[in-house]
Amino acid sequence: MPIELVFVIGIAVLLFLCLKVKANAFIALISTALVMGLLSGMSGAETVETITGGFAGTVESIGIVIIFGILLGNYLDAAKGTNRMAMDAVRLVGQKRAGLAMAITGYLVSIPVFSDAACVILTPLVKAIHRKTKIPLAVLAVSLSAGLLATHVYVPPTPGPLAAAGLLGIDIGQAILYGAFAAIFMTAFGWIFAETYLRTRPESYYTFREDALLAEKEEEASFGDDTDIPGSIASILPLALPLLLIVGNTTCAMLLPETSPILGITSFIGDANIALAIGAILAIITLGKRMGAKKIIEIMDKTLKDAGPIVFITAAGGALGSVLKASGAGASLAELVVNTGLPFILIPFVISGLLKVVQGSGTVAVTTAATLCAPIAATLGLNPILIFLASGAGARVCCHVNDSFFWVYTNCMGFDMKTGLKTLSISNVFMALGGLTATFICSLWL
Repeated sequence: MPIELVFVIGIAVLLFLCLKVKANAFIALISTALVMGLLSGMSGAETVETITGGFAGTVESIGIVIIFGILLGNYLDAAKGTNRMAMDAVRLVGQKRAGLAMAITGYLVSIPVFSDAACVILTPLVKAIHRKTKIPLAVLAVSLSAGLLATHVYVPPTPGPLAAAGLLGIDIGQAILYGAFAAIFMTAFGWIFAETYLRTRPESYYTFREDALLAEKEEEASFGDDTDIPGSIASILPLALPLLLIVGNTTCAMLLPETSPILGITSFIGDANIALAIGAILAIITLGKRMGAKKIIEIMDKTLKDAGPIVFITAAGGALGSVLKASGAGASLAELVVNTGLPFILIPFVISGLLKVVQGSGTVAVTTAATLCAPIAATLGLNPILIFLASGAGARVCCHVNDSFFWVYTNCMGFDMKTGLKTLSISNVFMALGGLTATFICSLWL
């Protein structure tokens, strides 16, 4: 069977299992890998060996990193370190530019904390700023969401970009640097949309649920009350230090000779596994008194439950990637891409965007697009960073009713579904264009 047809059948199987059968992404990816391996002419034993090898290799590369990344985020969440970041951002730029402050807050907070949880945590602050400044709630909410969703798909140790980096064989430090760069563009495009379009809409443009209108009559949140949140250094240090260690390791590896004794130190403490473990330990040291020993242990247990499905799904993506490589699909698809004449960065963008629209998960979209396009890039000799960036841009192309964040956003802010589509969903189109713009800029030197 032609390998191109095998690829199409594999994608059809993946979409059918995810959308029609509602199968877990792990089952869908492993099943797709099995189908594509057998249809491509690989023997049953060879297919199974390739799947297990790809699975194990992916767990080895990013499994522990995902666990410690989620643990760090859970500690910052429980100790209200994220609230401190938000308060500091508002004070930095001023309440009149509170939309920008919310965008900056979302950008920072979503690196260690899942975007859904971060939205819930920061909603009282958003509403308090809205009441105090009279800035339309949608402007603040969309600005916050722009930052949250940008780093959610671009900056490790968030699981999606971390998994994509592992699947593409990208150094984690490089993924952080380039991802942070692209996330700035993505956040800025979403914030500019909020400030230039949503701020000018009449009040009647926004409609709220009846229960949300009743809730407005309840006691208002108190903006600026920082009596029950930790200090700025204690909040930001557990997040900033591991990122600096990882990026420092990447920088030293690029600038110093292999015989340098400094590399022996930086390669250890700057390893993503060790750096994030240091961040988690530092969070216990700086924020532990606020949480208490019992809470610290409870968060450890919760983290293992949260991380398990993510590790398994990511590893299943690695298994599918191994099958694509072993079956020769990568070389065949690379030739097909060259013959179409399309810019290569549009391929992962389109794949990721389609997956995002039809199945809702940005994490699944970015990891699957990275998996499918990795062999193509290897054959064409292109830098995998471009796949990483284009996949992240595509994963933000739309946020609508099949995305959990859409409902978190509408329920927390009190919007009805129509207003959610008119504000959040449209803003995501601009955010995707921001990510694609950053990808094109990077392609000029990569």
